[in-house]
Amino acid sequence: MRGPLEALYRDFDYRGRLAHDVIRFPRRYADPLDREIVALLAASLAYGRVDLFGPWVERLLAWLGPSPRAFALAFVPARDAALFAPFHYRFTRGPDLAAAMLAIHRLLVRHGSLRMAFLAGYSDVDLDVRPALDRFAASLLDQDFSAVGMRRPSRGLKHLFPRPVDGSACKRWHLFLRWMVRRDHLDFGDWPEIPPAKLLIPLDTHVANMADALGLTRRRSRTGRMVEEVTASLRALDPADPIKYDFALCHTRMRGDCRGRRDPGVCPGCGLRPICRHWR
Repeated sequence: MRGPLEALYRDFDYRGRLAHDVIRFPRRYADPLDREIVALLAASLAYGRVDLFGPWVERLLAWLGPSPRAFALAFVPARDAALFAPFHYRFTRGPDLAAAMLAIHRLLVRHGSLRMAFLAGYSDVDLDVRPALDRFAASLLDQDFSAVGMRRPSRGLKHLFPRPVDGSACKRWHLFLRWMVRRDHLDFGDWPEIPPAKLLIPLDTHVANMADALGLTRRRSRTGRMVEEVTASLRALDPADPIKYDFALCHTRMRGDCRGRRDPGVCPGCGLRPICRHWR
């Protein structure tokens, strides 16, 4: 299995697919301190199709101005919360974003950056990033949001920042960490203190379908258990960087190069065909 997946990772048309991926938003920012804030917000909103949430991310970035970090540091709820009022994408509304910005503001004031806020809850003894990620999510949610008119974290805010202890796949969290921790031609590597070996696969429907086709998992439900199983299969191929295949696997399915079955139109040229269960 290693050979075909390494070839996919090496030869994939990353540049051609960037316009179809949410990573294009943080890639606009040269300053890592701006980029981490945009990455957190963009990844948190990355549910559904890119063509649906993308315009809302664009609108959000316009509100934040040229330096999202400067906006977050200067955020005053009484003055700035109303700016987000027009936002309404699926489970997320303006007050949810105002509360998220207030939480980010407080972490920046306390720690100096999101990176340092995450590292405050990170330990090398943890087997993977989930314990630190849960502490980070808790630091965002366990706050007093009365300044933005919220007595307790709303459903929309908890959807933006889910807790890994609840057992969900946490795809958007793991996507965010992939960007921040890994470094290659695609991911930023702005948080070098965390080894890529401790990352987990950002499991969405595309990656789950590819994992099923390649025999990386036997599970059917996209839960934390499936995340563990798929990551363990990939870790056997590359223990130091198991999720480097994520982008290529996801976009192979997204662009229609895998149909989850034998297909005479797309399968003959697929380099993964020798390891695909549909052709065994």
